[in-house]
Parts: sequence; structure tokens; C-alpha cells
Amino acid sequence: MLDWFHSHSNLQVGGIILVFGLLMTTIAPYLVRKRFKLDPSEHTAKGAEESFKLFISLTLLLLAFCLVRMQGDHRGTEDMVSREGTVMIKLHRAYDSFGGENGAKLQEGLLKYANAVVTDEWPLLAHGNRNEKVNEALAFLARESKQLEPQTPAQQVARSEIIQSFNQLADLREARVSASRLKLPIYYWYAIICSIFFFTVFAWFQSPLPKLLTYVGGVTCGLCLLMTVLIATAGIFAGESSVTPEPIELAIEQMNKAPKAKL
Repeated sequence: MLDWFHSHSNLQVGGIILVFGLLMTTIAPYLVRKRFKLDPSEHTAKGAEESFKLFISLTLLLLAFCLVRMQGDHRGTEDMVSREGTVMIKLHRAYDSFGGENGAKLQEGLLKYANAVVTDEWPLLAHGNRNEKVNEALAFLARESKQLEPQTPAQQVARSEIIQSFNQLADLREARVSASRLKLPIYYWYAIICSIFFFTVFAWFQSPLPKLLTYVGGVTCGLCLLMTVLIATAGIFAGESSVTPEPIELAIEQMNKAPKAKL
């Protein structure tokens, strides 16, 4: 279901949820009560209002908690991608410091890896998958970096920095792929759906009818807004609000402008 929502823009998602929410909580009960001339008794309406308030509070609490959790995951992943771009630039400079034919070759390999991450792997992250082309590029960097044979003290220092930076890059890549599988636990969705269901049931018994349309309609609009934000952030690498590869793209731009390793 979330995949279907993420195939639309946030504005479209908000519109869909708002229309459906108002249809179920105000328009449908209005038409039913007008058609069958129903009017809940005073005691029924008063009891329903108290229960309605309870489930408003419960729904808001659940949505707020889930929003904080997903926003934290989003922020953490964004910071991780920023560090990944920074480590790429650091590794590119270390290859330049090492110099020689191997340094230049590894700089080209790093650029291929970064481009593959952006163009080939990033779309797959929406489904928690990794790309084989990126695996091969990373394996090439690992093999060639470990086989470097320094001839001077400067190259020895550069090689140590290369190994350290490469290990960080590999770890960040694994962490990014793992972050793509972060989701809100299903039991939270069940709790939200149950809370909204009872919220809707007790909304139908509000009386008089003008109070139902304004009171329930206003609360529904607020809950629909929160639901839209939650759905927009529920997919870390999916949807319009997904984490973007912008830091890596900026790193690629800087690496292209940087001088090549001296042969």
C-alpha cells in the first residue's frame, strides 16, 4: 500500500487522504442521517463525544510518536549519505597523494563506483536492494587498494590513509543499504488504523448534525495532514521526500574537478 502512495507526489497523497477522510467521517454520515432521518439521542451523542475525544488523543499520540521515529531515521540516513560523500573525496585525495599509475587507476575506479551508486543502486534502495555493478566496483577498489606497494615514506602514509578511508567507505555503503530496509513496525500501522476506525465510528454519533460537520470535519483535516506527513516519511528511499544522493553527486563533481594523480 505504501508503494502505491509513494508513486504519487506528497500533494496528491494529501488530497487522496483528505478526500477519503472527509468522505468517511462527515459526508457519509450526513447522507445516511438525512436519508433515513436519524438523530442520535442526547445521551448517545454525549457518550460518543467523550469516546471521540479519547480516540482523538490516542490517534494524535500514535502519529506524533511514529513521526518522531521516522524523522529520526531520515535525519540519520541523510547524515550517513553526507559522510559517504565526504569519505569519497578524502579517498580520492589519498589516491592522488599516492600518485603513480595505480593512484590514477584507482581514482578512475572510485569515480565509476560513485557514479554507479547514484545511477544504478539508488533506485534499488527503495526496495532495500543493492546493485551488482556497485558490488564489482567496490570489490575492484578493495583488491587494488590492498595490493598497493609504497616505494617512499609519503606513499606509505598515503596507503595507510587509503586503507582507512576505504574501510569507512565500505562500512557506510553497508549502513546505507541497511537503512533502506528501515520501516515503521507493522503493529504501529495496525494501532493507527484501529484508532482511526473507532474515531470514525464515534464521529458518526455526534449531534446535532452541524456540529458533526464542523467539529469532526476540522479534526479530520488535522489528522489527514499528520497522516500525509507520516506516509511521506515512511519510505526513507521511496517517495517524493526520500533521501537523495545529492552529497554523493557533489562529491563526484569535486572529484572531476580535482587534479589527477601524477604518473
